[in-house]
Amino acid sequence: MTSNPHPQQADLVIIGAGGAGLPAAVQALENGAGRVILLEKRKTAGGNGVFASGIFAIQSPVHRAMMIDLDPDQVYKKTMAFHHHARANGRIVRDYINHSGDTIRWLMERGVEFEVGPEMQMYFGQDPTWHIAMNPETGDISRFAQVFRKLQAEIKSRGGRILFETECQTLLKDDAGRIRGLVARAADGTTFEIETPAVVIASGGFIGNKAMLKKYFPYFDDKFGGFYVAMQGEGIALAEQAGGALEDYATLVKEAPGSSDEMSERALTLSCREPYTIWVNQLGRRFTDETIGFSLQTCTNAVLNQPGRQAWTLLDDAMVQDVIDHGWKLPRFPGMGTDQKMREQLDAAAAKGLWCAKADDWAGLARWIGAEPEALQATVDEYNAGCEAGYDATFAKDRRFLRRFAERGPYYAVRFTCMIIETCGPVRVDEKMRVLGADWKPIPGLYAAGALTTGWQGHDYCGDHLFGTALGYSMHSGRVAGREAGAYAAAHAAAHAAAHATAARR
Repeated sequence: MTSNPHPQQADLVIIGAGGAGLPAAVQALENGAGRVILLEKRKTAGGNGVFASGIFAIQSPVHRAMMIDLDPDQVYKKTMAFHHHARANGRIVRDYINHSGDTIRWLMERGVEFEVGPEMQMYFGQDPTWHIAMNPETGDISRFAQVFRKLQAEIKSRGGRILFETECQTLLKDDAGRIRGLVARAADGTTFEIETPAVVIASGGFIGNKAMLKKYFPYFDDKFGGFYVAMQGEGIALAEQAGGALEDYATLVKEAPGSSDEMSERALTLSCREPYTIWVNQLGRRFTDETIGFSLQTCTNAVLNQPGRQAWTLLDDAMVQDVIDHGWKLPRFPGMGTDQKMREQLDAAAAKGLWCAKADDWAGLARWIGAEPEALQATVDEYNAGCEAGYDATFAKDRRFLRRFAERGPYYAVRFTCMIIETCGPVRVDEKMRVLGADWKPIPGLYAAGALTTGWQGHDYCGDHLFGTALGYSMHSGRVAGREAGAYAAAHAAAHAAAHATAARR
């Protein structure tokens, strides 16, 4: 006897089998939930989380083993100050920070191995909070795809179901305004209804929806690059259709500098993050202390302020040779040491002329950039004078990274723009991941988790304060939503059974 491909009833339905949906299902099943179903419109699970290497956490088992003690009170205060207390919901942020270490414990119990330490960082001076998932067989960094495979297998072993190529079309409510089910469409085009008292929307953000991107981020254009699954934001529409409130803002998780997307030209983007180089805009002028490139998210704001929302990194051949001989100076994790192919990659890209140019003088690079040769030469002369004096009077760049350019070429210019990683919001929730209406009251039986919710980010993504939060929060909020929605469904079932027993006695 085969199971019904189109189930009619469930105790809990989760929309989206990604970084929030999979933990939600496992947590609900672990807590004793019965019939749990995930609907995933794609053919595979994981969503944008498959690209992640690690997640934020403090007071984890890894920290305890390494005698790392970071105060959650101080981390919370630092985080809220970074967000200027704008948009970020203090209760949501606090709950996430306080329980971040428990998510690491929860994953370690499922065979996931993590490492933290000085080499596991993206910023100089960053606290060791980025927990990198490791491949236990090779000892190398592992993408979270392997973590999701473990969660997917557990869902199946505990009796849960994942319906791939199936999407929710409509949420259904009873006369009292409570969730009573949904209408879904399967891959074969069949439309069917599932009766359920609880739904968790965990379908991701809207990074693939250009109309929504333009609505929430007017500066967005096609120059943005990045690696992501193009989520369309359907879950946001579902929440609104069910009475959930949408905030009039969202957060764009963005990074810079980002050059060529070709993996064979990886050295281009890394060159832009080297602190010894300088950044210039289309006018050939410096516009910042280049060490802000260590702050991948917030440095993007400086680039967005430039003409055409793009910039160029300048470096000479001696800087290239230094990387070849001694390695990258930017913060790095295992696998990033010396780069013997750096010059080869730059030269090959320069031959194409799209992302990189090479010239024997600054005038040649100026013409490629589109700047006046005199303006670019003046920029280099001013910078060289500051290097000789040991003081950058223009932008106060750390004198450790002041290195004058050689008198003779070859010189390189690498064009870079901004990358988009994820969107955050705009579905309004509380710390229990209950979807709230315009009156700020929960919609009975409706929960949301992950990227489509608000309250966990401000105007800018968390930067070095909570680096790794895009996936870390998704997993945390998914666990919370699975726990709370499962408990709600159990209470609903108990109340229904009691009412039925009372009616039978009559």
